[in-house]
Amino acid sequence: MITIKIIEKTIKLKIIPLTRTDKNQLLSLLNDYTSMIRESLGIIIKNDVRSRKKAHELCYKVLRERYPHLHNKFVQEAYKRALAMYRSYRKLLNKWKRLPEKKKRKISPPSLPTVEDNKVIELHADTYRLERRHDFLVLTVSKGNSVYLRFLVMEYSYVRRELEGAKLGNSKMLVEGDDEVYLLLTIRKNVEVNEHRNKLVIDINEDSIDCLLVDYDRNEAVLFSIGHDIRKIRTNYRRIRKSIQKKVKNLSIRDKLLAKYGYRERKCVEDRLKKITTLLAEIARKYNADLVRENLKDLRLNVRKKSKQLNYRLSTFPYRKFIEYIDYKFYERGLSVVEADAKKTSITCPICGYVDKRNRVDKETFSCRRCNFIFNAQYVACLNLFSHSDDGIVAIRSGRLFLVTRKTASVVAVNVAPDEPPIEMRWLREKPVQVSKILIITKR
Repeated sequence: MITIKIIEKTIKLKIIPLTRTDKNQLLSLLNDYTSMIRESLGIIIKNDVRSRKKAHELCYKVLRERYPHLHNKFVQEAYKRALAMYRSYRKLLNKWKRLPEKKKRKISPPSLPTVEDNKVIELHADTYRLERRHDFLVLTVSKGNSVYLRFLVMEYSYVRRELEGAKLGNSKMLVEGDDEVYLLLTIRKNVEVNEHRNKLVIDINEDSIDCLLVDYDRNEAVLFSIGHDIRKIRTNYRRIRKSIQKKVKNLSIRDKLLAKYGYRERKCVEDRLKKITTLLAEIARKYNADLVRENLKDLRLNVRKKSKQLNYRLSTFPYRKFIEYIDYKFYERGLSVVEADAKKTSITCPICGYVDKRNRVDKETFSCRRCNFIFNAQYVACLNLFSHSDDGIVAIRSGRLFLVTRKTASVVAVNVAPDEPPIEMRWLREKPVQVSKILIITKR
């Protein structure tokens, strides 16, 4: 079965103004756009606006009268961004209000949003176009009143492949300095996604991604684990932030340091996520395997309010962003994604189905209290997800673990294999992303 999926991607490209006039017009546009955001934010805060319709009624006419020389889409994007800033503030304020009185005394309420040093200009799809002239890619931006800004796009080899058959969406211009201007180009593509017999089942944990690769074509399966250091990164940067908040008394310097290390933390975590998801997608593409993952709603079921330290530790992994990345990479390669019920998969025996918290002896050991099945606890959830996806069941015969598949009616047995990944990707196997703990399942 073939389905069409729409995937969205953002490409960062360096752009150069073609003339000095274009450069001056860009700086003028940035100043006007920043002023529009500031004025819209003032109107929205004063009237406590929370809907886009109300923001349009109060802001659009005022801004059009003050900035008649700008394209009307810049006006719309300005008040939309101001509204998003105010909504974020309201969300933080409501979260602060729900705190107990003791914590409220220690934590000050969030401050109102302000616009100080803006470097981003939102580009609506109607305000710009990309066209090729003499084999060069040129960006043309309509400022308004028949004024156009033209930029030379520094095109890389992969950009041409990405732009083929892609539709351009709302993008952004990032102005970091006189000679540092970037285009954050958003593209959308329609891709054909096919269903495959082979499956790659993954279980997401705080320090590893445990996987079960079932290959019906070769009558074999592999259990392996991809380790990462995301929790360690988050813990280290949390310690740094606490130290800054405690030692630095100057508010301006403290805010700059927190923003600096917050940016570094986000980049490190995104780097790990991209490496992990790329590795999984390449493994799946080699074996023509679809992804079987946990339902996003089930990912937080095991996070319980026991202690502040434990809650932070369990919430360090960015589940939603990981799901977004891995779904995109699988769809991009024409592989489908299947969601399976993940409820109680870590404490359920894959053999007899007995559910008990005491089955999970520790992080590494699973021991069923009914049938005495003992296995590596990291992989029990993968086996249960395999069963929940209706691909087959797990059974024991003659003291050995088997997978009995429904689709091919084959029986596969578990054997220990060397510590090697199912695909040769040395650039991803180096620290901090490691493939380890390999168990191979072959047909008996």
